[in-house]
Amino acid sequence: MDPGIKILSSAQNKQCDALTTAEEGMSNHDLMDRATARIFQYLQHQLSGNIPVTFICGPGNNGADGLCLALMSATKGYSVETKICLLGKPPSAELDFRMKLYASQRQLNLQVIQHVDELTLQENSVIIDALFGTGLSTPLQHQWASLIHSINNQNRHIISIDMPSGLTDESNEVNSPCISSKKVIAIQTAKPSLLYAENQVDFDIVDCGIHTDHLVSNRFFLDPKNPMVATQMQELLPQRPRHSHKGTYGHTLLIGGNYGMHGAIAMAAKSCYEAGSGLTTVLTTELSIPYFSGIPEIMLYAQELNAEAVLRLPMAKFQSLAIGPGLGVTAETVDWLKTVLTNHKSPMILDADALNILAQNKDLMKLIPAGSLLTPHPGEFDRLFGATSNGQDKENIALKTSTELGLFILAKNTYSFLSCPDGKVFYNGTGSSGLARGGSGDKLTGMIAGLYAQNQRMRDAALAGMYYSGIGKPII
Repeated sequence: MDPGIKILSSAQNKQCDALTTAEEGMSNHDLMDRATARIFQYLQHQLSGNIPVTFICGPGNNGADGLCLALMSATKGYSVETKICLLGKPPSAELDFRMKLYASQRQLNLQVIQHVDELTLQENSVIIDALFGTGLSTPLQHQWASLIHSINNQNRHIISIDMPSGLTDESNEVNSPCISSKKVIAIQTAKPSLLYAENQVDFDIVDCGIHTDHLVSNRFFLDPKNPMVATQMQELLPQRPRHSHKGTYGHTLLIGGNYGMHGAIAMAAKSCYEAGSGLTTVLTTELSIPYFSGIPEIMLYAQELNAEAVLRLPMAKFQSLAIGPGLGVTAETVDWLKTVLTNHKSPMILDADALNILAQNKDLMKLIPAGSLLTPHPGEFDRLFGATSNGQDKENIALKTSTELGLFILAKNTYSFLSCPDGKVFYNGTGSSGLARGGSGDKLTGMIAGLYAQNQRMRDAALAGMYYSGIGKPII
C-alpha cells in the first residue's frame, strides 16, 4: 500500500462526493451539512471570540459551504457578516437552497453583492474566503479579478475554504489573481496547486467523511497531522530486532568533503550513523580528518578524490553508497564520478556537487544505475533539468526523467516531492523554514543512505528520510 493521502483533481473530488452520497444513501445537502460541521470544528481553533468574522461567499457550492459556516459561527456567538458575491451570476442550486433556508437568520447580516464597489467589510474582521473552491481551470478576469485584488488590499487575516479563490486546481499559470490566504482548510484531500512552490500555500486537511478509497491516484501527500500517515511512515522504517548486531544493518560508504567543504561530508556521515547504518565509512581528503574528531564511530579512507582512489575501493563490502556532499566540481572530480558510474552498477544516492557535475556533463546521466536517487535542491534541479516557472512543469519533468531512466528524484522544497520510476509521486508535509540553512541537505543524504543500508529499498528510504528529517525526531 502506498503511504499518504491521495492528491485528487477537481473532477475526482466530484466523483468522491457522488460516491459518498450513493454509498451512504444521503442527499447532497446532508453531505454538505456533515462536511461543514467538521470544517467548523477546525475553524473554531483559528478564530478568536472577540474578533468579527466576514464570510465572503461565491456563486457556487463553495459559497454554500461558506454560508453554512457563517450560520454555525453566528450560532456560536461570533459577530458575523456574510457577503454573497454574485457579480451578475446566478447562484448554484445548493447556494440558492441555502440562501432561502437561512433568509430569516438576521444574525448572518447577509448582503448580496452584484458589483465590486458594493463590497464593504467591518473593521478588523477575519475574512473567510468561500468564493471559489476547486474547479477553476482558467484565471479569473474582469470583475472577479478586481474583487480578488480588493480583498487582498484589505490586509486582513484570510482563511480560505478548500482553495485560495482564484487559484486553479492544476495549472501552469503564474501570477494569476488569487486570494492571499494565511491558511487554507482543504476538504478531505490535498489539491495539486496547494503543493506547488510558487503558490506558497499553508494548508491543513480536514477529514469530512468523503469516500476516496475507490479512486485511483498516482500522487500522494505525506500529511504529518494524519494518524494513518504517521503509522504508515513508521512502518517504512527498518525493523531492528533485539537480537541483532552491527552487521545486520548494512555498511554505508559516503564520498565527498573536498577542499574547503569538509563539514558537509562530516554532517552527512553523522546523520547516516544516527539513522542506524550498522557501519559507516567515509572516503574523503586528509584535511577532513579533524571534522570527524567528535564522531569516532565513523571510519575513514583519507586520500585524494581521484579516479585511482575509486578503483582501489573494496566496493563489494558496501550495501549503500552516497556521493556528493562537499565533493567539489573540478576536472579530477568529473573523471572520478565517471569512473564510479562506469564501475559501480548498484543503486546509489547522488547529491550536491555530484548533481552539479551531472548538470555540466549531461552524457553521464545515462550511466547512473537504475534505482538510484538524485536529491536536488531548487537550484540544482534547474541546472540538471532546466528552469521551470511552475510546480506542474517541475513535477512533469521529474516524472519523465524517473520513468525513462529508472531513477528516483527527491526535489527539495517546502513541499518536497519524490518522483518514482513507476510514475508515482509523493509530496512531503513536514518541511519548514527550519530546514532552510546550510547542511540540511547533507544530513538528509546521510539519513537516506543509512536507511537504505538497512532495508535496501530506495523508495522507502527516501520517503522516510524526507519525512523524518522535517519532523526532526530521532529514527532509532
